[in-house]
Amino acid sequence: MANFQSGAVGFRNLCGTPRSRGNGPAYDYSDMVGPKNRLFAFGSNGSAQLGLGHNDDTTRPEPSGVSLSSIREVAAGGNHSLVLGNDGTVESHGKDGHDDRFGTCGLRRISQVSATWTASILLSDEGTVLTCGEGPSGELGLGVETLQAARLREVPDFPPIGAKVVQIASGVSHTVTVLSNGELWGWGKGRQGQLGEPAGIIWSPRQVRDLPFRVVKAVCGKDFTCVFGDRDNGYVHLIGLNQRDRFNLVAGMPLAISGWKNGAASWSNVYVLKDDGELLGFGRNDHGQLPPPGLPPIEAVAAGSEHCIALTKSGKVLAWGWGEHGNCGEPTDANGDVKGRWNEIGVAGTIKGVFAGCATSFVVTAALAMHDGEPR
Repeated sequence: MANFQSGAVGFRNLCGTPRSRGNGPAYDYSDMVGPKNRLFAFGSNGSAQLGLGHNDDTTRPEPSGVSLSSIREVAAGGNHSLVLGNDGTVESHGKDGHDDRFGTCGLRRISQVSATWTASILLSDEGTVLTCGEGPSGELGLGVETLQAARLREVPDFPPIGAKVVQIASGVSHTVTVLSNGELWGWGKGRQGQLGEPAGIIWSPRQVRDLPFRVVKAVCGKDFTCVFGDRDNGYVHLIGLNQRDRFNLVAGMPLAISGWKNGAASWSNVYVLKDDGELLGFGRNDHGQLPPPGLPPIEAVAAGSEHCIALTKSGKVLAWGWGEHGNCGEPTDANGDVKGRWNEIGVAGTIKGVFAGCATSFVVTAALAMHDGEPR
């Protein structure tokens, strides 16, 4: 999740349109292809990770300086962000986001992106995984001797023969991958069992064993991983938090959730979006992280470090939770929280997607038509 100037930099010349999204974002963004999208960002910006041309936090969505004509996905680490285009190219903003660090990876097209606090993880359209950045706790997945990677490197000998990576997900210090055969593999900091047993730092991809079902989707919190089984049975299972389940997340998770559409995770919460637009939340609520009462039907949701941003079925953008850096808009209470309610975020244009990171929020819109040089 990642001190350099802002701007559209890094990951250039990765041409082509990804064929498959696997189990990536919590919403089908395929209709972003076509008219140029616009990316708006707000929240924490001390390392210029929002790509706004400055490094001030902001409480209102401002247009980000991406050059991609259509946007599929945004992932954000501690001080950097990654923007994936429908043509398979990726742009980076913020700390560690510059051409020398990321470079190119040949002609491989990228289909998904994720980020730990200091590392970037990319899934190619071929099903291989590439990483770069810093990995003091194994976040790069490149082996025990690799704590940094100045350029993108392919995770070696992965995935296993006969399987393909269909989804990647990252928390603060760990990453998991869902394979086409239903297996879950991961690497990084696993001291609380979030990467299975035995717990500890996992330097190279390792299978998470003894899961009760085939995995079709995974989301990562700070010290846990939540996996989902086939939607027909609704199975949900959480691993991690071995040392302390402070917010009753493990004990409070149901064994199955019927009609689940997608899932998301913050540092301390799991969110499950159902087909009918109901959003369920589990875990921490001291900053108002759980879905507030009276929430309207939701189409898509993204979870940041301790906040949520959601797109309603009526096309509005809502945010709630810990918003000290402006990532939930205004107003907030004396503690910087939007607690027990939500803020409606005003963004011009048709909303196409929402994304979130470490006290950062992102909104993708369809570009407004221009008339005599002015939007209309």
